[in-house]
Amino acid sequence: MGKFIKKLLKMVVLVALVMYSLVTFAKQETQFKKYDTDLQKYNTLIEEENLRHEQLTETKNRISTDEYIEEVARDRLGLVKPNEIVFIDASL
Repeated sequence: MGKFIKKLLKMVVLVALVMYSLVTFAKQETQFKKYDTDLQKYNTLIEEENLRHEQLTETKNRISTDEYIEEVARDRLGLVKPNEIVFIDASL
């Protein structure tokens, strides 16, 4: 009877180890999927911020030009160059 109990005990321990391994593997797999999802989300955010950075750089470069400064002075401030005649459309 002693051999039977030892075999049974070995079998129970082996089954327990296999079950533990399967449960651990399943938990790790779900964690990896979550990490992949987070990685995709963060990569998308990085791409969006890189695009925004490019747009801001273009805007910064445009703002520092003389043409932009003149455009703002004319449109927003209503300034004109010396000896320039301004016509106002009365139909508006």
